[in-house]
Amino acid sequence: MSTSNDPYALIEAKVKEAEKLLSNVKGVKVFQFKGNDYEPFYVMVNNGSLTINKGIHSNPTLTIQVSGDVLAKLLNGQMDPVQAYLSGLIRLSGDLMEAMTLVSLITH
Repeated sequence: MSTSNDPYALIEAKVKEAEKLLSNVKGVKVFQFKGNDYEPFYVMVNNGSLTINKGIHSNPTLTIQVSGDVLAKLLNGQMDPVQAYLSGLIRLSGDLMEAMTLVSLITH
């Protein structure tokens, strides 16, 4: 696992580790990440393939508002995603059921 705290680099490394799980994701899912301390980016899962792009997607499935520090802790396994959400460290908008798809990809 990368020792970087750059959210984009961390998610990129995490997703590469989760490639086997991608085949279980059906359809197109777009997870938009936004925070005040990093450039926004989104992860698109399309029937088992995955791309990560910097910028804002026009119609994300789920938008995750989280600080870079909290996102780094989540991706490094230092914080539980559900606890972070319940304590208000993560704000979600869009299809909240798809949050569990994302959790399975980053906490495998």
